[in-house]
Amino acid sequence: MATDNLACTKGLQAWEARRKAWTEPNQHYLDKQNSAPAIAEKYDVAFKQEVQQKAIYKQLVHQHKILKTPISLKYIIPILVTGWQEDGVWPKGEMVQERSD
Repeated sequence: MATDNLACTKGLQAWEARRKAWTEPNQHYLDKQNSAPAIAEKYDVAFKQEVQQKAIYKQLVHQHKILKTPISLKYIIPILVTGWQEDGVWPKGEMVQERSD
């Protein structure tokens, strides 16, 4: 009987440890979350400039280069629209909606 109780306790401890690993953020995630506002501010400044948007578009589309770091859709969509306008495949003056819902 004591053996069954010990096995149940080990199983419960293993389950609780696994659940904790799944539900609690690790330190790497927390560090990234703390630095996120600074990165977002840097992107807001850099990607709002039309010259920068055109340069990124040319690197991605015309030169077939791959991004070194991922860019959020919040930033990449205006970059694409600026490039499409430059290439003449997006009507000038047409704006991208901030939200579609």
